[in-house]
Amino acid sequence: MILPPTLETDRLRLDPLDEHHLEAIFRIYSNPEVVRLFGQDCMTDLEQARYWLQVQEQMRQLDLGATWVLRLKDSGEAVGSFSFDGINRQWHNVGVSYALRPEFWRRGLMSEALAALIALAWSGTFAGPMHRIQALVFKDNAASIAMLCKAGFVCEGERLGLVFWQQCYWDLASFCLINPLEASAADKH
Repeated sequence: MILPPTLETDRLRLDPLDEHHLEAIFRIYSNPEVVRLFGQDCMTDLEQARYWLQVQEQMRQLDLGATWVLRLKDSGEAVGSFSFDGINRQWHNVGVSYALRPEFWRRGLMSEALAALIALAWSGTFAGPMHRIQALVFKDNAASIAMLCKAGFVCEGERLGLVFWQQCYWDLASFCLINPLEASAADKH
């Protein structure tokens, strides 16, 4: 089991998730604007946040995931989260999911975090060498889709009826990014 590293960007500090982040996680995932983009119900009490933290910790202990809390460098305020989900060392791929409090949308903060975590995935220093990063996004989440495309992700198509939430099945758009460093190395041989 490898512990996730703390990362820094120009404006953010990405701290590995731990029990001290309980209230920050609750604040993020109790917001209806955030969770509607995830296909889940709002957290309504700290016990739900505690359970979420326990699940994330179990994923980390099994080397299947890692979560970071995004903090503003200047104030230390927790503004979002970012996870590597379903780390697959054999297939060299990982999924990503992320959330940001609405008052911090459209400031480029998640793009900044995404760039740092892409670099970590490509470096091979955390979860081993990664060939592919994937993301599943609700089709009406235009901001997330635009961010992924700007980062070089390509849309692979739709996963039809993937999520059951609010008594409906929802289609999600599937995006991926292939490690360009591997292509560069292959070109040299």
